[in-house]
Amino acid sequence: MKHINQRNIKIVTELMGYCYNHGSDNVHIDISKEHNSKKIIIFIRAQIPTLCKEDLETLEKLLHAPRCHEMEEYYWNLTGDNDIDSELTLVGMMIDEAHINFVDDEYLEILLTRIP
Repeated sequence: MKHINQRNIKIVTELMGYCYNHGSDNVHIDISKEHNSKKIIIFIRAQIPTLCKEDLETLEKLLHAPRCHEMEEYYWNLTGDNDIDSELTLVGMMIDEAHINFVDDEYLEILLTRIP
């Protein structure tokens, strides 16, 4: 699979856009690759005190779209290029796992796992 780093960047860009669009001014990102495997871990923590339950449920649903390597291969480069609508469904198709927490009704934490 080509363009692994570029795909990771597109995923992070899309999630940062989501956080900014929901009022966050404070976003922290950590990307790591496990040495014994090709697994990539992306962790995002954003301060979003105005995030409502419906938005959180929608985010959870979109990021839990089944992984689809064929869709990723053809459409990964479209993420992050749309100012009006997000491509979180495509992000969901590019990842293997997503864990979402909303800590203290203020901090959105997203932990994504990708195995290219």
